[in-house]
Amino acid sequence: MTEISFPPPLRRGDGILVVSLSSHTASQFDRRLTRGVLELEKQGFRVQLGAHVRDSRKPSSQTIAARIADLHSGFTDPGISAVISVIGGWASHQVLDSVDLDLIRAHPKHFIGYSDTSSFHLLLSERARVASIYGPAVLPQFGEPGGILPYSQNSLLQAATGEAYQVAWPDTQVEERRRWEAEDDRPRATVPRSGPTVIRQGTARGEALAVNLETLMSHAGTRYWPRLSGRVLFVEISDSALEWQALRLVHQLSRQEEFQQISGLGLGRIPSGIGIDERAVLARLREVTGDLAVPVVADLPFGHVDPQMSIPLGRTCELTAQTGGHVSLRFDAVPGA
Repeated sequence: MTEISFPPPLRRGDGILVVSLSSHTASQFDRRLTRGVLELEKQGFRVQLGAHVRDSRKPSSQTIAARIADLHSGFTDPGISAVISVIGGWASHQVLDSVDLDLIRAHPKHFIGYSDTSSFHLLLSERARVASIYGPAVLPQFGEPGGILPYSQNSLLQAATGEAYQVAWPDTQVEERRRWEAEDDRPRATVPRSGPTVIRQGTARGEALAVNLETLMSHAGTRYWPRLSGRVLFVEISDSALEWQALRLVHQLSRQEEFQQISGLGLGRIPSGIGIDERAVLARLREVTGDLAVPVVADLPFGHVDPQMSIPLGRTCELTAQTGGHVSLRFDAVPGA
């Protein structure tokens, strides 16, 4: 596999383009979108909205050209340093065949998002070989009352600067769920939360790959399925998943070719209040990784949880899980940084 390209460091003052690859949700929550843009500007970025972000049509074959036009404009505009997703959704897979990979390779930019945008992260990682960031989106994180949580913001900046860093684990978690535009008029309450859980001990080094598990498994058997061998794989489950789906997806992942050759595995924290018994998922994870002689950890604070850790895809990382439940995660500097 060819070497991966890393975009220049993202700094305050840089331009950011907001796009929607897989959902029309932004058209339904204009107040939250406005709040998210203002928060990004408060953080020091120059923000532009893609021309079709507020498109009220559901993603379909008829909207692919519009979504691609926004995406390509972000990668070709010299005034834009990062492209950020407005939210996840369910349809980013629709645009993959229409992305101009040569254009992306010629103009590498930071792409930031999580959940269903995993499809585009996979395209960048596997086909374009351009690094990206599995991190916050505009509506769910930047659009929160009071703005993005400090931990989430700091983690994104660490992932985007290109310098080496050690991940610090947050000691709180947001468990309160409030309806957008109807109840989201104050910051949500946080509760104390301990760090990650050790499933299997060990130390792993390898290229980081972070994805939403439901989206990843939708690409099984396709040309967008990623190389797993030698990678430290981070997977997370969405807040719309059911328990039986989560258990089946964990099983399905473990049966994929090259799963036995991963360097390490990290499962994101199960979102609270969605009816999934976290203990059942962790028990299944222990079962399916019983033959792995690599570190396996759970309860990592990324994906559909807040505060949220950003994960820089393509960066070399070191994941260590030790006796007593100690977990450390360190990302190497971008080559040449």
